[in-house]
Order: sequence, then C-alpha cells, then structure tokens
Amino acid sequence: MSWLRRNLGLDGFDLVIHVGVTFMFMFFVGMSNGPEELLPVITGISMLVLAVRRRFALKAGGTIGLTTGEMAAERIAELEERVAELEAAQAEVAELAERLDFAERLLAKGTRDPERIGPGAP
Repeated sequence: MSWLRRNLGLDGFDLVIHVGVTFMFMFFVGMSNGPEELLPVITGISMLVLAVRRRFALKAGGTIGLTTGEMAAERIAELEERVAELEAAQAEVAELAERLDFAERLLAKGTRDPERIGPGAP
C-alpha cells in the first residue's frame, strides 16, 4: 500500500484529478473575468471536499480498490504479526515464572540455613 493511500486514504491518481478539477475552476474564473475574490473560496471549497473524501476513505479502512486476495494477504500478515507478539509475550511470562521459582527456592533455602546468611555489615 502506498504512503499516500495509507496516510490520506486516496491514491496519487485521485489527488491529481482533485487538483486538476480545482485548477480548472480557478482557470475558468480567471478567464471569464470573474471576481478574484472567488479564487480563495474555490480553494477553500476544494480543501473541504478533499477533507471529506479523506475522512470517508480512511473510515473505510483504506480497503477501497483492494482485491479480495490483497485483503486476505493483508489480514494474514496482520494475524502473523499478532501471533509473533503473543509468542514473545508468552516467552516473557515463562522467563518471569522461572525467575519467580528461583527466588522462591532461594528464599526457602535461606529460612532453613539462617547461619549461612550471617549478620549484615556494620
């Protein structure tokens, strides 16, 4: 997935068409000797339309234009990543359990042999 689609929800072609239509309106106003105050209004409306399109595209999850195979591949990759994270967490839990067992054995051994511990430093 391209950077534009991931961050804007739209691909480059959509953006080129959007900018082209905006410049066509601005060119039309300029050539028809329309009020120049209309140019910032056209720009603002264009940005508002782009923001609405971006919101709908990102809300759709960026899956517009993806084939079922591509969607399945992305889903599988996401699941594999989650499984790897889960395995890492399980390994960490196992290591912590071993450390806890060691600490429990060390404490149990210390209560049976109090003379081995000895007095603290003065």
